[in-house]
Amino acid sequence: MIKSCGKKTEGFYHRDKFRARLYDLDTDFTNLEKKSKRNNLTYKQKCRLSARECERIRSGDIHWMSGDSRDILRDLYVQITLFQIKPTIVVDYERDVFYEYGNVRVTFDSNVKTGYRDTDFLNPELIMVDALDPDCVILEIKFDVFIPDIIQKFGMPFLN
Repeated sequence: MIKSCGKKTEGFYHRDKFRARLYDLDTDFTNLEKKSKRNNLTYKQKCRLSARECERIRSGDIHWMSGDSRDILRDLYVQITLFQIKPTIVVDYERDVFYEYGNVRVTFDSNVKTGYRDTDFLNPELIMVDALDPDCVILEIKFDVFIPDIIQKFGMPFLN
């Protein structure tokens, strides 16, 4: 994951976060994602990356990105160049989707591990260590404006 610093100035909040995502160690399906926040609005962009492109970015070989046809790669190049952001962490976890409908999603993340300072996430031999207590489960609720009754009745009074 690569983060650029967020800035809050006179009520304006601007932040970008870049992630390379890999599912089940399948390097044929690697996405570069850019999650942007502007004030209270969040949006995502993504593009496919090859294993070679991921490794080039991770190792600091980025000049090719400035002329790439994918907007997100050019944006990442600018952020790396101007703000000196770099890959910082590998996180691995298991996600169970409890509820998903429209813009509402409830998930449980468990078995959260980290590469602890090693960013070679394409390496199947990467040593991972527990990031949380192994019995810990993270509840994540994503929504915009509407929360269905089933979620509110589930016993989550903090959503009211």
